[in-house]
Amino acid sequence: MKILISIFILVIILAFPLNSQEVEVYIKGVLKSEVTSLKYNSELKYGEPFKVSFEILNSGSLDYRARVRLDVLNGDDLFYAGWSKEIPLWPGQSRYYELYFYPVNMTGNFTGKIRIYHANEIKELEPVQFKIESMITPEKNIQLTGIKTYEDRIEVGLRSDQELNNVIIIPSDYPMGWIFEQSKIDEIRKGEEKKVELRYEPTIWKPTEVVIHVFTEDGKQHTSESFLMERENPVSIISYFIKILRIFSISPFF
Repeated sequence: MKILISIFILVIILAFPLNSQEVEVYIKGVLKSEVTSLKYNSELKYGEPFKVSFEILNSGSLDYRARVRLDVLNGDDLFYAGWSKEIPLWPGQSRYYELYFYPVNMTGNFTGKIRIYHANEIKELEPVQFKIESMITPEKNIQLTGIKTYEDRIEVGLRSDQELNNVIIIPSDYPMGWIFEQSKIDEIRKGEEKKVELRYEPTIWKPTEVVIHVFTEDGKQHTSESFLMERENPVSIISYFIKILRIFSISPFF
């Protein structure tokens, strides 16, 4: 009898399916970065440029792209805003960043404010202090052979009368709100021409005056040039190639 009752209860249970509930688990990512091995020169002598360098470690669980901004101030006066390249960082990965500022006819005490821009967030580091005690007149063995402006970058041509190492190229005097990256090349050989790209992101585009500084890391070489950023006209370039094609189309090959 007990067996029959048990079977009857089991049949009733199976006849009415249980309402099952799906449980979905969402794991939120963690956005986190750590700065290690921060270095900078606190006293500039003999025409040295200011340099700050450090590593950023992605210690969270989200991948992101990160770039760094350096502001140089004397009191409340902003002298310079410089940007690094934007570099992707995956969880557990670290990348090395360095930024430069070349002081022109400046002495005194300055503050460097460093900010990390990543995943639409901003992380500000403790300000650094540095002093410019004296400046010398550097040599000018670097020539700018031409500057071209494109939609998202400028191309700078460089040549040197002697072999140079660790050459830095930075823009300055561009509009506030623009992002304008710095660049560095390991070597320029004597008489060799180098092409360097500096990427930029304007807020609203307009032709603007920009100064390009080119110097060696030891500060012994420096040159600068002011130029008007005007984008290359793609129509004129296309017209040039059309003319070339027309010349070849009417030229006898045999």
